[in-house]
Amino acid sequence: MSAARLFHGNSLFEKKEHRRWTWISPNGTTHAEIDHIMTNRRWCLYATSVVPSFCSGSDHRLLRAKIRFDHHLEKNICHRPKGRKQAVFDEDLLNDSLSIYDWRVAEDPTEDYELLLKGLRTCADAASLSLSSRNARISSNTKALLEKRRSLRMDPNATHLERLVANTSCRKALQEDLIQH
Repeated sequence: MSAARLFHGNSLFEKKEHRRWTWISPNGTTHAEIDHIMTNRRWCLYATSVVPSFCSGSDHRLLRAKIRFDHHLEKNICHRPKGRKQAVFDEDLLNDSLSIYDWRVAEDPTEDYELLLKGLRTCADAASLSLSSRNARISSNTKALLEKRRSLRMDPNATHLERLVANTSCRKALQEDLIQH
């Protein structure tokens, strides 16, 4: 659960034993807490509880969670930067650098591990592709059209028709570039 950053809602709020069970065995002797509320936002839970018994036709009792929803926090979470870009490697360069590298083995396991990490990082650096060498989604022609549209927006003397033509040409060029990508 910690790898997926999930929190177990049932254990955040301690309840008495008779208020925690969610399943009863067919003979009625065994109670177990086998239904759970999981969340990736710990702050949003106010309380969790088991709904008192009523005839639901099942051997499980219903769980209930009281949550708080703050649309400002949710908006901030959705617009949070994603973090580091995943590295892209040239497979041929990586294989070549792995075969050429002088792999040494040390007696001490810690030192051996450090040598392994150093070798892997060296080979990865040699085979990684820079962001500029990757295939761009937007062609240079489309970038020029976007720049022209930007200058037309800033130009107070530009006519409405010029702006419409620039917008249309940019939209079509972007669609073609994204289809080709």
